[in-house]
Amino acid sequence: MTVCGIDHAGITVASLKEALRFYRDLLGLRVTDEGEDSGPELDAITGLSGVRIRYAELDLGAGQVLEVIEFHPPEGRRLAQDPRDPGAGHLALRVDDVDALYARLVAAGVTVPGQPTTITAPGPWNGARCVYVEDPDGRTVELVQRPA
Repeated sequence: MTVCGIDHAGITVASLKEALRFYRDLLGLRVTDEGEDSGPELDAITGLSGVRIRYAELDLGAGQVLEVIEFHPPEGRRLAQDPRDPGAGHLALRVDDVDALYARLVAAGVTVPGQPTTITAPGPWNGARCVYVEDPDGRTVELVQRPA
């Protein structure tokens, strides 16, 4: 028995509406499915009781999916994460023009702690242009533009 690959990436959000504004409207990801779910199967999967969710699935390309989930009772609490914290993660998205996307996000008032930077160290990242931004829940999202 082995892992065969990543099926999808899932993130929990405080507001599906705000998450879609960021991931769909600003980053340009296409929604492939959206809806609500609840019931014993969802309770069994999550190990929680009485779970109700609203969700959207967004196309990341190459068969990859980002699942965005908003829980309704029981609601969780916001995590405060710094990229340096053990256990913190980030979502890295490949983009075709990091500078244009950076400018769009700044103009929209998105928190952008970094600035687009080209990696010059030798190795597989040489020439990649990257920047960290934050989604509406404070999650780190790295935008990566690989050299042509």
